[in-house]
Amino acid sequence: MRKVGEVLWEGVALVLMMLFAYTAISKWYDWGATQNAMYNQVFPEWMATLLLYSLPVLELALAIMLLFPKTRTLSLWACLICLIGFTVYIGLVLTDVFGRIPCSCGGVISNLGWEAHFLFNLAFITLAIIGILVKPEDERVG
Repeated sequence: MRKVGEVLWEGVALVLMMLFAYTAISKWYDWGATQNAMYNQVFPEWMATLLLYSLPVLELALAIMLLFPKTRTLSLWACLICLIGFTVYIGLVLTDVFGRIPCSCGGVISNLGWEAHFLFNLAFITLAIIGILVKPEDERVG
């Protein structure tokens, strides 16, 4: 019988895999809106260009890595770092650090406001932490 921690570890990986795959595919699917949204953010154009082309690839790579037990923990950590980075950015937007509120993400998640997106990200940060903490013993590096 499988241990609860192992099932939870795989379940968290599956949920994060779906999130990251969805965000990557939605960016490619509606490339024009993705470009408009990215270039409407508050960071410099060079950074918007870098993120525009690298984020979907990174998100899809992390989603694929979550499929495999050997790369799952590394991917969970990378997902956590990405989620924290974006959540900090959302927090800065919400606290008016930039002096304006840029448009949000594409896809279904775009229906969330910045406040709801902040809470959404906090939930996924929590999931990533749980996934890291419940990693089965036989998958730990010794």
